[in-house]
Amino acid sequence: MKFIWQIFAIFYGTYGYQLIPRIKECGITCSQGFHCKYQFSTEVVSSFCRPAPASLSPVNFKNMKLGTTMKCEDHRHCSLYLSLKANLQLNENTYGVRICYFLMVTQKSKCVNVKISRGENAHPEGNKVKIQFNCFEVSVGQHLYITMTTIPIYCGVKQTQEYYVEDCRNNDVGKNIPDCFVSKMAYNVDRTRKTISVNISDVQNIDCYVRLCHQRFVCEDVGPVTLIQGQDLMKSVSLQYTQLLPCLCIEVWPAILDARRMQLCPFKNGK
Repeated sequence: MKFIWQIFAIFYGTYGYQLIPRIKECGITCSQGFHCKYQFSTEVVSSFCRPAPASLSPVNFKNMKLGTTMKCEDHRHCSLYLSLKANLQLNENTYGVRICYFLMVTQKSKCVNVKISRGENAHPEGNKVKIQFNCFEVSVGQHLYITMTTIPIYCGVKQTQEYYVEDCRNNDVGKNIPDCFVSKMAYNVDRTRKTISVNISDVQNIDCYVRLCHQRFVCEDVGPVTLIQGQDLMKSVSLQYTQLLPCLCIEVWPAILDARRMQLCPFKNGK
């Protein structure tokens, strides 16, 4: 029964009504008495490591926890950030951590180096540090692998976790992330005029693009891309086609950078 409730909690948190924690600014925090500074790196995760000293072992990393936070410029214009919390056992052989994420779909990776130093108020015997970092911007529904290693990098001393960012089925994400605002699309085919009328709903004052494309390795343009203004009362457009091919698709996406595209390919079965 406990296992069933755990599965329910994961499903409900990802696809239900759980609120995403808000942040005003991204950044890093560490335990009182320590100073943390971070710098992004363009280098991918290093495959080179040095033998770990006897005083250092995998147990030096404890309880790495991942989550999603939300930063909003104004109502309904928000961004998502990955939040990482971890405990680190410092000693004379380490002076920080390196955190990297790897995006499965695009094979993109990004890393940050976190340097940790003792402050004046640090306990002389204290070497346990808690850190929280939340400056990796992520997108709706992304599939990530997060790896944390020491600085310097020691062989076998790392943690890796898989993480799925909440998607538009999460009510809080769906209401506040622009990638989710284009949620309903209907179409009507006029075979005499060779036009497809596309109607968009639930856009709510967000400009969006509409186009026809041929789905091959990527979806290639068929005719112009049309902009629908968010303030338009009638959010519809008429698109001209040449032939109703099985690969002909309709694409709609918000007029923002790297927005998620909603695609409908209604003619696959020759209809």
